[in-house]
Amino acid sequence: MKKVFIAFVLVIISTLNTRAQNVAIGLKAGVTASNMKFSGDGYGLSLETKTGFYAGVFADVSVLPHVTISPGLYYSLLGANYSDDDNSPKLDMGYINLPILAKYKRDGLSLFLGPQISYLVAANYKSGSGSNDVKEEHKSTNFSGIIGAGYTLNNGVGLDVRYQFGLSDVLKDNNSGGTLKNNSFMFGIHYVLLK
Repeated sequence: MKKVFIAFVLVIISTLNTRAQNVAIGLKAGVTASNMKFSGDGYGLSLETKTGFYAGVFADVSVLPHVTISPGLYYSLLGANYSDDDNSPKLDMGYINLPILAKYKRDGLSLFLGPQISYLVAANYKSGSGSNDVKEEHKSTNFSGIIGAGYTLNNGVGLDVRYQFGLSDVLKDNNSGGTLKNNSFMFGIHYVLLK
């Protein structure tokens, strides 16, 4: 999986190098509202939504009029809450995300979609005042799809919303007959530094 992750990074770098004259670069940060869904054996279970954050950099590489390829590099805090009891158990999962999105842009409005590969850097199960490292119980690489929309003002400041839907099981050595996937809404603000 690490080879896939490295290959993904190399694709982004080569894309930027070959189209450097048509690249916009920006910063992005925002709030995540994530949950996890278990499905299989004829039933599904959604855990409760938890809030987190994400932050990072992105590029828009022009390939056609009004069309760009938008690679990014973000850190995001995802996971889920398990219940609303006194201990408030939750799973915090920190990922480095590498999306490559196809983006249609016109008059400040943008619509985008594409794949994302994520590398797990931390996973902690918290209950009450206790915390357990559970990174080894989860796969180091996760695949997702992204769909969203945004709006950017002429001064480079903008807002966007995206939905990240899990495509791969996050559990390692999963013998349950089902899959556990990460899903998240992301609400962000961005600023285009270089146009």
